[in-house]
Amino acid sequence: MRKFAAIWITSSFALGVTLPVINMMILEKGASLSSLALFMGLFSAVIVGTEVPSGMVADRFGRKTAFLLSKLFTVVGSLLLVAGSSEVLLVCAVVFLGLARSFVSGSFEALTVDWHIGENGIDSLHKITTRISVWETIGLSLGSLSAGLIAVGFERMGFAGNRYNGNFIVSGLLQLFVVVMTLMWIAEPNAKTLEEKSRKSRTGMLVHLKENRLLLSLLILAFALGFLLSAIEKYWQPRLVAVTGTEDVASILLGIVAFIGFAGALGGTILAGFLLDRHPNSTRTLLIAFRVVMALGLVALTMSASPTIFIVWYGGFYLLLGMGSVAEQTLLNKTIPSEIRASLLSVSSFFLQIGGLVSSLFAALWMNTPSGGIDSLWMIASAVLVLSTIGLLRIRRKQPK
Repeated sequence: MRKFAAIWITSSFALGVTLPVINMMILEKGASLSSLALFMGLFSAVIVGTEVPSGMVADRFGRKTAFLLSKLFTVVGSLLLVAGSSEVLLVCAVVFLGLARSFVSGSFEALTVDWHIGENGIDSLHKITTRISVWETIGLSLGSLSAGLIAVGFERMGFAGNRYNGNFIVSGLLQLFVVVMTLMWIAEPNAKTLEEKSRKSRTGMLVHLKENRLLLSLLILAFALGFLLSAIEKYWQPRLVAVTGTEDVASILLGIVAFIGFAGALGGTILAGFLLDRHPNSTRTLLIAFRVVMALGLVALTMSASPTIFIVWYGGFYLLLGMGSVAEQTLLNKTIPSEIRASLLSVSSFFLQIGGLVSSLFAALWMNTPSGGIDSLWMIASAVLVLSTIGLLRIRRKQPK
């Protein structure tokens, strides 16, 4: 367990040190604001286009192999960004980073979940789901908090070139360390023949998607969650500026509010673990409750008229997000067979990404209408999430709870 924890936290930390600065890095490399949108669009397109195939690769050739590929893709993408002095190199860097993101989704989670089930049984699934969320959140939050210090530190050391090069150098070195730890510590349990894996990853996934109503409902919920999160992540900063009334105050609060969001998600993850431990047969009921209350929390966030109230509801929103995510991943892993776990986890991530893309397109159109605005967009996103829970309510009891 300690070895899995070390890999999860280190991998997430390496990602966290780049997340706050990647846009600034591309801009400093010569991109304009308009071309930045194109680069980020390419990044999303690569993830969406390779999300499901990467999961099938993980089930076909091994989850450990797919995870190691994602780390190597990250190293290559980071090196290309550091060396990038032309649009061609930047495009190549973005493509490799997109591939890394798609190959990591589902692969190591499936490997961790299968190991835990083999050691402790299916009834303890919520415990490893909670731990994965805690490890990931700790790594991302600590990495994000360190991002600015790393950038400033490299600049003060007189590092030539872009001040954000240091973030991607540190990230690349940490990813190589993750590769070494994975090769030394992790062995994929219950490995089957490549022929059997190939057959089940091609046919079993389609059959399971067609016949499992609970899984289809969870995929719809993932789409709705992606729609809502995209609306939040794009517009919470300008909404905070509007609430504070001045950009100077908002600038001071941005880092604090972001950290409160991470802390809220971590607290929600731990709290959900306790609740699921006491009510292991009520996972679906708890998931529905968490998602509906979270949607209502977004409505409250929309109505916040002071910075203090906004920050409180922002933290509360991410608290409920963390709680719901643990319940959702537990229910999802319960309904997925081991041999196609990575493929179907990638399908879930695919629906989340598609929800985010649809949200972006809708927001671009909605903001240009007379009724358009951040508040109304968030209200619509809340309604989409609530409506998506109807599918879960209609599932019969014979399905996993």
